[in-house]
Parts: sequence; structure tokens; C-alpha cells
Amino acid sequence: MLLLYGAETYGIGLHLLGLFVNIWPLKRQGEPSLPDDPLQYPSVDILIPTYNEPEEIVRTTAVACTLLDYPRDKMNIYILDDGGTVARRNHPDPEKARAAQIRHERLQKLAQEIGVHYMTRDDNVDAKAGNINYALQCLCAADAEKRDVQNFTCINAGIQRTCSDLILILDCDHVPTRDFLKRTVPYFLHDEKLFLVQTPHFFINPSPVEKNLGIHGMVPGENEMFYRRVHLGLDFWNASFFCGSAALMRRCCLAEVGGIQGETITEDAETALELHRRGYRSVYVSRPMVCGLSPETFDAFIVQRTRWAQGMVQIFLLKNPLLAKGLTLTQKLCYLNSCFFWFFGLARIVFFLAPLAYLVFGLRVYNASVIQVIAYAMPHLFGSTLTAHYLYGDVRHTLFSEFFETVQSIYLLPAILSTFKNPRSPRFKVTPKGKHLAADAPSPLGYPFYVMLVLILLGMVAGFNRWTTFPLERDVIIICLFWNVYNLGVILLCLGAAWELHQWRRHHRVVTDEPAELIGGDGRTLSVRIRDLSLGGARLRLAGLIASTIRPGDVLTLRAQDSFQRTYNLAVRILRMDPCDVKGQEECTVGCQWVEEGLQAFTDRVGFIYGDSERWERFWESNSRARLPLGHGYALLLRTGVRRAFHNLSGTVKLLMLYCRRKAEFLWTRGFKRQPKAS
Repeated sequence: MLLLYGAETYGIGLHLLGLFVNIWPLKRQGEPSLPDDPLQYPSVDILIPTYNEPEEIVRTTAVACTLLDYPRDKMNIYILDDGGTVARRNHPDPEKARAAQIRHERLQKLAQEIGVHYMTRDDNVDAKAGNINYALQCLCAADAEKRDVQNFTCINAGIQRTCSDLILILDCDHVPTRDFLKRTVPYFLHDEKLFLVQTPHFFINPSPVEKNLGIHGMVPGENEMFYRRVHLGLDFWNASFFCGSAALMRRCCLAEVGGIQGETITEDAETALELHRRGYRSVYVSRPMVCGLSPETFDAFIVQRTRWAQGMVQIFLLKNPLLAKGLTLTQKLCYLNSCFFWFFGLARIVFFLAPLAYLVFGLRVYNASVIQVIAYAMPHLFGSTLTAHYLYGDVRHTLFSEFFETVQSIYLLPAILSTFKNPRSPRFKVTPKGKHLAADAPSPLGYPFYVMLVLILLGMVAGFNRWTTFPLERDVIIICLFWNVYNLGVILLCLGAAWELHQWRRHHRVVTDEPAELIGGDGRTLSVRIRDLSLGGARLRLAGLIASTIRPGDVLTLRAQDSFQRTYNLAVRILRMDPCDVKGQEECTVGCQWVEEGLQAFTDRVGFIYGDSERWERFWESNSRARLPLGHGYALLLRTGVRRAFHNLSGTVKLLMLYCRRKAEFLWTRGFKRQPKAS
């Protein structure tokens, strides 16, 4: 009962903290502009830390950085390769050493090809924070030419190496739009105490939870509540913090605290906390200008969230915001809310076990009658649900939050407890990116949900037995059975999320609707609409009669413009043509593949696909649906959970039967049919 009381108190406290943080979200209007004279622009070093991500991901981000609309003599771009360090190239395992050497050589060649810098170091101390800090120290060294070329390899020596005014940090899968610096740098010119301009992390692909449940596009993305609501509230209280990427920082402020902090594994929030303590200010620009990749698999998703949870618990224990000198009271409450949130793993497990404790063992964890629940608990639940729906209804349904937290809690609980036991024990783990699944399969991390499902079903049986055995306790039995049924719906969703769906496409698509033209070799022009784009090709839609003039295999030129009125002429090959009927009009969907190879063709494609922030703004807005009615949201998740859980259970049974059959065949051929040995 004490555990349940603590969990409920935590929920109420977090709810009140959330109301305070988000009571007045700040939507900045009328962003400042750069001066007319480019000589007055501050210089910017762009740092792209990378560890084990595929070369193609790094190439896309680095090429996009070269297209930034900013004077090139004021901008230096660095690939910070922690996967090709001297220590990794000399690894005792020959295969790992060879892989690190190959990566080192390929990224060097890539940097030389596109005209940027390449940097690595001796070892991998302090992970991402150490990688960035090493780069900052090297770039400000008095004599760059005396550095060991193995530790600092500058491919394009023509660019002057000096301490820049600002630092742009981009994860290697975070591709910036052309106008990123023009929309963020001016804030530093108007506020000398500003240390950070943070922008949203906008993801082109759904999270594995959304993909596996098939709810992508039906509801807003899982990260949108933080970047479209919570961060606006933090910005109002001057508590917007560094999120690890898509952020511009003032170098002298970083130097004041010794660079990126590394005492915790969430070095980004820790760094912002230290600089807020010194009276510096931060700004959040709520415009998607960096396109990233969500983890592609459920286990990668859990790795990422475990790191976040452990890091924020570390900050709470080692850097307690309530005791941090220099922070205002409002900043303390904002940082406390950000740390306190990640204790939900403890509360969710208690909420799962509490009704089972009574139904199975008879422990009176909830000593109330139905009338008392209706009089006291229901008004609070109803009021808090309506308030959350009012604040976040267009970016998150209430039950979705319950589900997103429950699906993580079983894995976060041991991570949180181990951090409490030893706050300095967690180690930084890179989130795997660029993984692709060739077939549907159960996630290796999904098996605890089977156990939880069995426990809930046992609780239902025990509850019905208790109903007949203890008639005087039926009020509590009704409450706990209803609670158990609610948990059953959430666990069904978790089972659906833990069944991994395959990812056939090599490149993720950008859904859009833009006018363009197809130009043939004879000069004929066809009007088309671009429906989606990727680095692999495009999908077009055009009238059926017009489509009859082209055939699969034709090579044409796709001419289009972005919102900056830049014109792109991209060669495409028609792969397939699918007739369709849209609102009574015969149309045709055409699948195209990019044809031209080479750096310039790739650069043009990157510029067209990723360079326009207006496209991301439209995509973000279209992905946010109108507020789901509460009842409709619950019904949607219930249908989804039952369907996907059945898919998970049936798929697992089929795999188990296949395994048993193959095992039996193996035993039959190798055991029972084995010929007797000669005497």
C-alpha cells in the first residue's frame, strides 16, 4: 500500500509540475535577421560526431552542411570520427581493428571528396562529449601544424583553423536545411548572454513503436509532445536545454565550463544546467530545420530511452537541480520536472502489480468502496485527463502516454535502480542507426510482455474466484478487476509494439505534395505532382491520359522548385506505373529512380530533398491531426492493440512450431536414423 501511495503521489506531483512548466508556452514571433554586411557574421564551426553509423548517413549530413546558406569563409565543417580512433584501429580483435581502419580511410576520402575536415583522436574517452571536447581543444590550439596527423587529419588545409564564435553540433544522421544558420545565428547577435539556440529534432521515419503498431500518420509522432509543447514551456522560463544535436552554442560559454560536460551520460542537459547556473540564457526556435532518423528497431529504441533515463536520474542525484546555486526557482522546477519524469518506470510497475496483489494474494492495496472511488478518485482522474487533453490534445492522446511509458517501464526499472545504487556506473551507449529488417519477427526484448499478459489473465481468474468467495469485498474486487482490464489493454499494445515489422526500403520517404514537370528527350513537358521523395527516387502522380505517353524504362528530367525558388533538374528513370482512380478522375502513380551518379548529382538530390525547411514545416503540421475525441482515441488504441497482439502471438506460435519441426527433423536425421557402428 505504501508503494502504491508513493506511485500515486509521484503521478500527482509530476502532473502539477507539468502544469507549471507548460502554463504559458512561448511561441517566438518575428525572428531576428543577420546584418547586411557578411563581414559582421560570426564564424561557425560545424561538428558532426560519428561512431558506428553507415558511411552513407554521414555523407548525406556532411553534404547538406556544405549547402548551408552562409558565407563559406565563415564556416568550417568537421567530421569527428570516433569509430576510427587509434585505439580502435589497434584493437586486439583483428576484425574490429580492420573495420576501424577501413572506416578511417573511407571517411578521410569522403571528407576530401566533399571538401570538409576529418578529425579523429587516440581513444574514445568520455564518448560523444569527449569527442566534441577534443575537437574544440584541437581547433583552438596555437599551432595547428604541429599536431600528430593521426590524431588530427585536416583534409582541406586551405580553410583557416581558428577558434570560431559559434559551434553547431549535429548528430551524423541529422541533416540540416539550407536556412538553418540564417534563422539561428541572429539570436546571438542580439543577446550577449545567450549560450544556446536549440531547434526541434524532426524525424523522417516513425519510431519502431509507431511503425509496429501501424499508427504512424494516424496520430502525431511520439516525440512531438516534447518538441511542440514542453520545450515551448521551458523556453518561457529560460530553461530550454541542449538536446545533443540541432543546436547552436557560443564557444566562449562552453570554454567557461570546460566544454561539453561528461559526468553523466546525458551530457547535453548537464551542459545546459551548468551554463544556466552561470546566468546565461537559452532560446528555443520551434521550426523543424534538421531531419533525423528514429531508431529502426525496438531494441535500439529501448537502448536510446535507457540512456536518457539513466542520464536524467544521474543529473537528479549528482547535480540536484533543487540545490544548484545560480538557478532561479522556476528553472529549478523546470529541471526537476525533466529529471522527475524519467522515474515513471517505477510508478508504472507498481500500477501494474497493485491490482494483482489484491486479486491473487488478497493484499488490501486499495481500501475503498465504489461510492468513495466515484466521489473522490473519479473527479481527479476526469479533471486531470481533460486538462492534459486541453494542453496536449493535438500532439498526444492521454492513453498514448500511458502506453508509451508502460512499453518502456519494464526495461527502465532495472536501469533506474542500478543508477540509484551507483550513480556513476552508467556508460554511454550509441543508439544504433541505419538498421533494416528483412522480415517480420518478434523483438528479443518482447518476452517480458508475455509474462505480464499471463499474470493479468491469472489475475482475472483469481478475481472471479474471489468474487464468489468473498462477497463482502466485491466493491474492491470491482475496482481491481476494472484496473486489471485497463492494464490488459495496455499490455496488448505493448505486445503489438514488440513485434518487429520488416523494413524493405533502403531510404525513408518524405511524404509531400508539390508541383513539378517531367521533361522528355524530345522536349515535351508533362505536369506532375510529387507525392514522396527519398535518396533512392520519387513517386509522382499525373493524369492517366498524359501518362500514356511514357513507358517504364524511359529516362526523363524532373524539374522542380523549392520554397527558395531554386530550380532543380534531376534525371530519373521510370520504374513502374500504377493506374489509380482519385475522386472519379483517372490518374497514374509513377515510381522513379534517380539516374545520375557522382558528387554533383548527389548534392543536388540532397539539396532538393533535405534543404527546404518549408517542406518540413508542412510535413510537421500535416502529421499533427486534430484533437482526437477521448472516446475515439481509446477505441483506436484498443482495436490496434488487439489486432497487433494477435499478430504477435500467432507469429510467435508459428515460429515456435517451425523451430520444433526443424529440431525434430535434425534429431531424426542425426539420431534415430544414424547407422550402427561396426563392431
